[in-house]
Amino acid sequence: MIHVDVPDTKTLVERSDGITKYTAYNIHINGWYHGSVRFSHLYEFAELIKQKFSQRYKGPEFPAKKLFKLDPKAIDERRQKITKYFQALVQHPEVARHYLVEKKLLGFQIDSFRATSQYVTLDVFLGNGEKTTIKCLVSDSTLEIMKIICEKLGFKNKDQFIYHFGLFMAKGRDPTNACYSVTTENFNPLLTRFLRNFEAPFVSLSTANQKYNENGHYHFLCLRKLIWDSRVEEPLLDDGNFVELLYKQAMQDYKNGHMDPVKEDLDSKLKSCMARNDSKMFLRTCHQLSTYSYEIMSPCSCDYPKPGTPCEIKFGRRQIIMTTRDETGKPKPSIFRATRIRVWRITQVMDKISFQFEYLMAKDTFEWITLDTDQSILMSLLLQSIGSEILYEHNNMTIEQQVMKEKHSKGNYVEKSEKLPRDPKKPIIVLKNEVEDTDPLGVMEHYHNYNRMLTTISDGIPQRNQAFTDITNDDL
Repeated sequence: MIHVDVPDTKTLVERSDGITKYTAYNIHINGWYHGSVRFSHLYEFAELIKQKFSQRYKGPEFPAKKLFKLDPKAIDERRQKITKYFQALVQHPEVARHYLVEKKLLGFQIDSFRATSQYVTLDVFLGNGEKTTIKCLVSDSTLEIMKIICEKLGFKNKDQFIYHFGLFMAKGRDPTNACYSVTTENFNPLLTRFLRNFEAPFVSLSTANQKYNENGHYHFLCLRKLIWDSRVEEPLLDDGNFVELLYKQAMQDYKNGHMDPVKEDLDSKLKSCMARNDSKMFLRTCHQLSTYSYEIMSPCSCDYPKPGTPCEIKFGRRQIIMTTRDETGKPKPSIFRATRIRVWRITQVMDKISFQFEYLMAKDTFEWITLDTDQSILMSLLLQSIGSEILYEHNNMTIEQQVMKEKHSKGNYVEKSEKLPRDPKKPIIVLKNEVEDTDPLGVMEHYHNYNRMLTTISDGIPQRNQAFTDITNDDL
């Protein structure tokens, strides 16, 4: 998932003479400031795309060069055209995923940062708040940082480590605690961003703390597992390094109450395992808990069962759990399984970004669910990770192999609209006839045999992949 926006510009001074001024376009990726780039560099990027992908990219042309100096109105028109160009570009996965594009986006960020030193140290917090410090380059991408962390923690299989763990930017759930005060005693991270390979973690973190910190509430980097089913985690328990890292996160989640409620017998067993430091048995006991292995999101507002409903959200175990409260204030959880989500997207209504997914509520019946949250893009990336795990299990291949195999997949997109996709006052939309006649999204195969339901899984840079799952009458 990648969303590119160019909301405004700024005036910068040439490094060479410190006097000459030029206009730079502020690039935001996935809702965060990425860098300020001059037009000539963006133009060179567009020319590279034209040279390498002229047969693949079909979309708006990049704005042409001008011989004369632009006035503010012309600059803004150019900015809008650049925005449309990038938003169209990322709809072509074979282009957007290419290493040249990734390298260029990374270069924009590094060049804009203007680092004073090439070599730096970077603090990364493990699942229990334990800090590990690594030495790296300012320009090291997320993948390079993950490799360095992998080596420092003693993992032998880098691919396996990188597949099962992700590097996140986070902040404390308690706004009174800044990152430098985080310890193993109070560590309770709220994830804000899933770092990708088109960015340098040191720069992303530094920029975020310059632009987005609230009252000294700084962001920090943390390592979190990307395992959404205990069956996937179980084989990893034969590796001591995996056990140690998984145990640290599980133990801290337990202490923070993220596994509540826990039955009394299992709670006693968990405490006994912690007392004797039996990490493997602790994890296996966690596998018996339906509340284990979730990422807890910020409270937000949803339109289910009605618009403006406050809810608590968590992602895990291949599902989304939305907890609302009834008229008496009693918690009411609603479970949305990933295998019944047909498609999801990020929508933008004015300045508000929402996460939306279309869910199979009953046979032949789909409904859009909307979450109004500043974690929309993060949610999309977590759901993508869940989809990756499902596809790996169903097809015995990685998500990258699945993408290469898929020939006619379509991309997610950011849709700007003044209206939400569903009027809550109208009945739930039934799509049976539309799907049978046109199948516009490639949604179903063997439609009349409802045991096979085609599930749409989003890829990292807008790409739609497809996985099958069995749905029985009991499921419906």
